[in-house]
Amino acid sequence: MEASSRAEWPRKQRDIHNHHINSTVWDRFEFRDGDIVICTYAKSGTTWMQQIVGQLIFAGANDVNVGALSPWLDYRLLPTEILDGLASQTHRRFVKSHLPADALVISPKAKYLYIGRDGRDTAWSLHNHYANFSEDRRLAINEAPGLVGPPLPPCTVDVLQFYRTWFAENGKPYWPFFENIRSW
Repeated sequence: MEASSRAEWPRKQRDIHNHHINSTVWDRFEFRDGDIVICTYAKSGTTWMQQIVGQLIFAGANDVNVGALSPWLDYRLLPTEILDGLASQTHRRFVKSHLPADALVISPKAKYLYIGRDGRDTAWSLHNHYANFSEDRRLAINEAPGLVGPPLPPCTVDVLQFYRTWFAENGKPYWPFFENIRSW
C-alpha cells in the first residue's frame, strides 16, 4: 500500500478547559503499548467499564482499586504527580477521559473504548451526582487555580428544570454532550 493511501491516526485539534476539564494533560502523557483509554461523557458508564477492564487485567482479583489505578486523566483538579504514578505502573495501564475525540491525543499504542449512554439516562444520573455535591466541593472546584470559563453554579433542586436545560443547552452546566458523542 502506498504511503499516501494509508489512513492517518486522528490528531488532537483543540484543548478544552472548564471547571472540570483540562485536556492539556494528554500532551504530557507518555503512551505505552497496550494502554487502554476508557472514554465516555460523564455519568455514562465510566466506572462500570473501568471495573470490567480492571477485572480483566488483574484476573478477577477482588481488591482492584480502580480509582487509584485508573485516574480521570483530564480532570482539572488531578494532582500533577498522577502522571508519575502512571509511569511507575508495571501492569497494563487503563485511564479514563471525558473528552471528545478531537480534544484527546490518539496514539496507535493504545486501545480506546468509548461507552455511550442514552442522553436521557445520562442527564438523570448527572443531576443525581451533581445534587449530592457539598457546597464545599463545588467551591473547591471553582476556587482551584486554573479555572477557565464560567464557574460551576449550584445545582438546581428542580430535576425537571435541570433535565430540560441540559438538553436545550447541550450539557449545560457541564460540557457539550452531543459533540462528545458525535466525535467518537
